[in-house]
Amino acid sequence: MKNIFSIVVLAVFGAILSGCSQPKAVPQEGIFVVWKSPVMKYADQGFLYHEKGRLRLEIYASGQPALKLTVTSAQVCSGALCMSAKEFNRRYLSADYPADTLQKILEGRPIFSGEGRSETQAGFTQKIEKKGHYAIDYSVLNGSIVFRDTINRIVIKIQKESA
Repeated sequence: MKNIFSIVVLAVFGAILSGCSQPKAVPQEGIFVVWKSPVMKYADQGFLYHEKGRLRLEIYASGQPALKLTVTSAQVCSGALCMSAKEFNRRYLSADYPADTLQKILEGRPIFSGEGRSETQAGFTQKIEKKGHYAIDYSVLNGSIVFRDTINRIVIKIQKESA
């Protein structure tokens, strides 16, 4: 009987203590996203959440979630549906892109191992071309990310909101 009482007291005490702990805040950025491709079209406000080893992109239309993507270098998930990053590229971008392309675009980091990269005072630009496969202009300048592939008809623009 004494053991049961001790267990109940410990459980109640543990529940009280865990209720007092603060959830860890996930860093987020308010953004405006334009995403145009033959299979996706969005132009709305959203949030980009930076979590350990992954990014979560949420785009809202009229205050309602229109697109939610969780992105790592290996996979992209939309709700419960997950696919490899390479498969996501094949379906929604281009099969010729490296698997980590979307993640690097969302992070504002150089793509294609930095190919065609030019540094500027405001950031960098990249011009990458493979005849018949892609013709990419990519820039990360002053909090603005612009990815444009004229061959595959893809535009991804991300404007970070000022704090």
